[in-house]
Amino acid sequence: MNKESYLAVTIITAVILVLAAYAVSIGIEPGWLPVIVVVLTFPVFILALFLWWNASNVEGDIPFTGY
Repeated sequence: MNKESYLAVTIITAVILVLAAYAVSIGIEPGWLPVIVVVLTFPVFILALFLWWNASNVEGDIPFTGY
C-alpha cells in the first residue's frame, strides 16, 4: 500500500469513530453497539495512522519500530 491508501483508511476509520461517538451522545439503542464499533475500529485507526505517518513518498521499506 502507498501513503495515500493509508491516509484513506485513516480518514474512513476516523469518520466511523466520530459517528460512533455521536451515536453514544444521542443515546442510540442498543447502547453496546457503538462501543463494539469503537473497540473494533480504534486499533485499525491507530495502525493506519502509524503506517501513514511512517510511509514515504518513494519506494522503500517502512522502518522497524520495535515491539
